[in-house]
Amino acid sequence: MDATPSWFALQTRYRYEERIAAELKAKGFESYLPTLREIHQWKDRKKVMAVPAFGGYLFARFEPSLGNRVRVLETTGVVKLLGNHGRPEPVPEVEIKSLRLALESGAECDRHPCVEIGTPVKVRRGLLAGLEGRIVRVANRVRILVNVTSVCQAIAVEMHVDDIDLLVASDAEAPGMVN
Repeated sequence: MDATPSWFALQTRYRYEERIAAELKAKGFESYLPTLREIHQWKDRKKVMAVPAFGGYLFARFEPSLGNRVRVLETTGVVKLLGNHGRPEPVPEVEIKSLRLALESGAECDRHPCVEIGTPVKVRRGLLAGLEGRIVRVANRVRILVNVTSVCQAIAVEMHVDDIDLLVASDAEAPGMVN
């Protein structure tokens, strides 16, 4: 496996994401816990809270040596390192970059099931310039899905169609649109 630092998805115990991120930082690893803003309402008040975008998962960046993998897996609350056939699978840098861009832009983002349908696009201008994902139509709105395939989940962000460039040329108009 390549010795350059890569992002890896970690499955965590329930509600351990923040503790694990802090412990990984203390061990010298870079981690990323994507969060969404949610309004939580009680009888007497409402509060905007940052909650994990993908409950039970976070991302860590490290060189995938055996020693580093063991140090990450020994972190309290880490269930496993996600991958294929017992080997950790790096998360593509573009997925992390697009996820960060969407969640840190201030744009309204929602959880969405991970789907492989939809035209691959890249945002050309605005707060989300550079974001890559798949375009889908949900209730007459155009949304871009930022799929994170390693955790089989996605984040959806609403966009204006004029701010989007297709990544793959197509003769058909918007193939694979979800209605």
